[in-house]
Amino acid sequence: MEIPQVLALPLEEAVRRLEAAGCSYEVQPLLQPLLPPRASEADFEGREVRRYVVRQQQLSANRLALTIVYR
Repeated sequence: MEIPQVLALPLEEAVRRLEAAGCSYEVQPLLQPLLPPRASEADFEGREVRRYVVRQQQLSANRLALTIVYR
């Protein structure tokens, strides 16, 4: 099975491609969300935030860990 490359994609698109390829995934829990420079979580309160994949780590033959950032 070939695992699709999903780096730099919006999380929703990455999930769509991984599920279509039959891959499972988990979004890595972060102690602190990765936000744009000079931004805080309060800056995004009440706003729709897009999440992008910045790291794709293979955990097993068909399972990935995804690290995301907010934009």
